[in-house]
Amino acid sequence: MATAQGEVVGYCSLSPFRAKPAYAHSAELSVYLAAEFRGQGIGSALTADILQRAAALGYHTVISRVVGGNEASRKLHEKFGFEYIGCFKEVGRKFGKWWDVHFYQYITGAGH
Repeated sequence: MATAQGEVVGYCSLSPFRAKPAYAHSAELSVYLAAEFRGQGIGSALTADILQRAAALGYHTVISRVVGGNEASRKLHEKFGFEYIGCFKEVGRKFGKWWDVHFYQYITGAGH
């Protein structure tokens, strides 16, 4: 979690990728930053920390979803070595519009 002046301005978390035991070593990453705090290195710091934690927790794979058009998030993931693995077309709906969701994968190397 990142704070500024006592307020939460960003967070990064891991959650189970799927509930079945076969996926026990895979996690899903979520990163959020308040708009006014983007571009200041906070997302990079949070992501670096959570990827180290993922490896320490034994997660072999970390999956992340990036909504179409979110170039800042795409660049952040690619900076850390996430690889684009595919796109689900028009699976999200917000602001009166359908959105594609792009999937990215990071292999931690843990769990071998």
